[in-house]
Amino acid sequence: MKFLARFSLKNSAAIIIICVLLMAGGVYSFTTTKSDLLPDIEFPQLSVSVVYPGASPGDVDTQVTTLLEEQFKNLQSLDTMTSQSLESVALIQLSFPIGTEMEKIEQEINDVFNETNLPENTTYNVNRFSFGALPIASMALFPAGDEPIDNFAEEVLKPELAKIEGVNSVALSGLPEQYISITVDKTLAQQNGISITQINEAISGAYFSFPAGTISQDSVLVPVRIDERLETLEQLESIRFTSVTTQQSLTLSEIATIEQVEELVEYARFNLQESLSLLINKKQDANTVEVAEKLFETLEKYEDTVKYELNFDQSEGINKSIDGMVEKGIYGAIFASIAVLIFLRNFRATLISIISIPLSLLIAAIFLKWLGYTLNIMSLSGMAVAIGRVVDDSIIVIENIYRKKRLNPDDDNNAITLSGTIEMISPILSSTIATIVVFLPLGLVGGITGAFFLPFAFAVVVALVASLFVAITIVPVLAKFSFGKGKAKHVKSHEDKETFYVRWYEKVIRWSLNKKALVISLAVVLLVGSLALPMVAGLGFVFLPNEEQKLMLVEVKLPASTDLEITNTVSLQIEESLNEKVDDYPKVFSAVGAYDFTTGSQQSNRMQYFIELDSKLNVDEQIPVVEEIISASLGDEYIDTTSISVQELQTSGPPTNNNVDINLFSNNQEDLMKAAAMVEQLMLEQSDLKYVTNNMSEKQEQWTVQLDSVKMREYNVNPFVVLGLVSDQTRSIDVGEYNLDGELKQIKLQYDRDVASQEELENILVFTEQGVVPLDEIADINQEEVVTTIQKLDGKVYAQITAQIKGDNTLEVTNRIKEEVDALDIPSSVSQEAGGGSDETLQIVYDLLVAIGVAIGLVYITLLIFFGKARTPFIILTSLLFVPIGSIVGLIIADEPISMSAMIGLLMLVGIVVTNAIVLIDRINQNRDKDVTIRESIVEAGKTRIRPILMTALATIAALLPLAFTPPEGAIISRGLAVVVIGGLTTSTFLTLIFLPVIYEIAFFKQARKERMSK
Repeated sequence: MKFLARFSLKNSAAIIIICVLLMAGGVYSFTTTKSDLLPDIEFPQLSVSVVYPGASPGDVDTQVTTLLEEQFKNLQSLDTMTSQSLESVALIQLSFPIGTEMEKIEQEINDVFNETNLPENTTYNVNRFSFGALPIASMALFPAGDEPIDNFAEEVLKPELAKIEGVNSVALSGLPEQYISITVDKTLAQQNGISITQINEAISGAYFSFPAGTISQDSVLVPVRIDERLETLEQLESIRFTSVTTQQSLTLSEIATIEQVEELVEYARFNLQESLSLLINKKQDANTVEVAEKLFETLEKYEDTVKYELNFDQSEGINKSIDGMVEKGIYGAIFASIAVLIFLRNFRATLISIISIPLSLLIAAIFLKWLGYTLNIMSLSGMAVAIGRVVDDSIIVIENIYRKKRLNPDDDNNAITLSGTIEMISPILSSTIATIVVFLPLGLVGGITGAFFLPFAFAVVVALVASLFVAITIVPVLAKFSFGKGKAKHVKSHEDKETFYVRWYEKVIRWSLNKKALVISLAVVLLVGSLALPMVAGLGFVFLPNEEQKLMLVEVKLPASTDLEITNTVSLQIEESLNEKVDDYPKVFSAVGAYDFTTGSQQSNRMQYFIELDSKLNVDEQIPVVEEIISASLGDEYIDTTSISVQELQTSGPPTNNNVDINLFSNNQEDLMKAAAMVEQLMLEQSDLKYVTNNMSEKQEQWTVQLDSVKMREYNVNPFVVLGLVSDQTRSIDVGEYNLDGELKQIKLQYDRDVASQEELENILVFTEQGVVPLDEIADINQEEVVTTIQKLDGKVYAQITAQIKGDNTLEVTNRIKEEVDALDIPSSVSQEAGGGSDETLQIVYDLLVAIGVAIGLVYITLLIFFGKARTPFIILTSLLFVPIGSIVGLIIADEPISMSAMIGLLMLVGIVVTNAIVLIDRINQNRDKDVTIRESIVEAGKTRIRPILMTALATIAALLPLAFTPPEGAIISRGLAVVVIGGLTTSTFLTLIFLPVIYEIAFFKQARKERMSK
């Protein structure tokens, strides 16, 4: 390090050129690095969806889900497995530890599907989740003029948006579905003995194309192919059948109506205006801001045809985040500069010291880009937090050079600059390394949370390393030119006398050294009192504070069998009621019959609304208001059978863990549902819980056809024949896509009327060897109520009741809910397991406490290497005793809970606080090396080092003030961290200046007493 200082002063021009190049590289890196809202973390989770068309939830569970669960249990490193068996769909979520090779796991899952005997018509899909692949924009599209935009959106806009570099997928909903409908006259078909299955087979057979060998012609083999093609609508209508009863030939058009249909399967609206809904997903490694810019540029090209209203735009949040952090960083740098100027009272020295702020951060930007990190809320928070610390090394160096120049104005400028720099290399190197090593144990914090905070730690560490090199290279060069010959008089004029605080501090330190017992007693009382404050002040404990959004997500579900048109009618009533309060709810996006990404299916009974609130409104206060509006709109017909969920739209990010979950297990479904309802009711009654959900609350009526095995054998009927007959009359058949009259058309086949009653179902005719018999002759048909979803955790059927905790005392609320659930009189067949975010929070807190302990150990080892004596590092580490005093008081004053952010602040303080202690102890040791007594070494070191210590502490505090005053909803990490660092650094600095000298003299008590007695 001394070599670097000498080299810099000898090659000043080269150092300045390198500095300019680094700044240019940093600006380039900062402006070209990919921007995202969140770190691009790939979750070690897989979502497996299996489609089994027409199957009930029970069939899906027995024939698909259970078979796969048995196989998936054997997957390497599997943590947890949850499953949902719904109508026609199985969804299985698999979670693994961080660091699992997901490509290998995916291959194992593909092998499982190849080896498992699933029903023939099943299809599956495996997906991974990553922050980087989240949707970046959602919007409603409208015609700019009078012409409809359906064809334009589908044929022009969607393909063009899909071609944008970085776009992964474009989803367009609200478009009418076009297909050819074949509606069979049920009466005519039955009279002629023609089933809908026969019609389907006839249409499929009308397209025939197979190779039929080869013919040798002129020594050349020519392939032969036999084709029969269904190419026109007329050919479709002319497909012929033979009546079983009359033996006459009939065409399809004689027993069915064939027409081209345009039908909406989902309605989308914005403030009651019909619209299309557009959702854009980007590729995982694409730049969100750049993709969004190109997206809006494309839309602007067609502003004469289409207009839009944004539902959400992720790039807007990213830009606000970046602008906000840059703004806080600039203010922090300004405040730190003012703090330095107050002490140095010299503009040149101040400018030199603060050059480390932009330079260190720009160098950090270079490394962030080089190592593939993004500019996101965590890396930017790290850079903003680092501002207060990166200036410390430069302050210490410039202050020492400045002081030496004041004391020896006529000495050689180069020699003073070099000696002033070299003299401080040891303390700044040891303190910087000590600050850096505290972040190494952050790797002990596991899971997604640890990975989420990694960019924050990396940004801080790189900025600190850069600041160290700036302090021993750039700062001496600039000091040499700024404090050269002819400038000594100016330097000295401000510093002829000791400042008032130095004279005051000398009196305080001498008094403290004479009153050691009193000083230590007062320090212990303050420490113990601060540790008791959280309980006295009711300081909350939460993993991450909830961020308030001005958006609400509303989901309304009518009874499961509700038809789409009825759902749409009800939705219009709700939307009209919401529109009456347009001043409070300026934007209401609605999706009726929307695709449910959780279940992987279109749900005709489902309504979803995104409601934007006026900025003056509070979300929690508006939730009951919106619930009341929706309830009043439903009317008496649906109020008791409709589920309504109104909650704040959750931000993406690490899990806040501010939730409580109660899992119930039982093989008795009735008991399980009863217990789930009891727990749900208990949680709904709690004032400190919100967004209570029960995964077993939705039920529907079901007709069960129980086949009589004796009668089935008597009539020699195959069960699959019965399945086909019933299915044909209860759902439409997707025949497939055919190229008719030059256009690709989807064909759907159904009867002209559905089975509308149990009597009709019982009278379905079954053809047997002994004649035609009604269905109820061979089966018992009963109506029953069943759940719409079968859910399992690690292979066991379970019910989960979950809620989000209001306020900032997660642990207290969770423990109370667990006790109250234990007191419930739930059925004996039901076992329970309470959990939620608090479990993971406790583990992470434990990991962080271990990390802080390891960090202190690493700092001790670092100091031992630099100082070489066991006692000296121990003396320095005693300065950490006073960190909790200010940190806890700061949290109470700022009304901030103890959180992950606050604990990261404590981790940072381990490194920051020892910096001041190192600067003081290093000077004491220098004095003792000159044979000065311990008492006078301490006093002189205190008088000499009080200014750099106060400067670095005040600069760090000033730089963090903009973050500390960030609104609670505006920062995931910065506010709590800033409050803890400001409070802890304030008390530890002042107490260190008094307490540390006392501890030092006690540590060398024998020698200090001997020196005093010799006088």
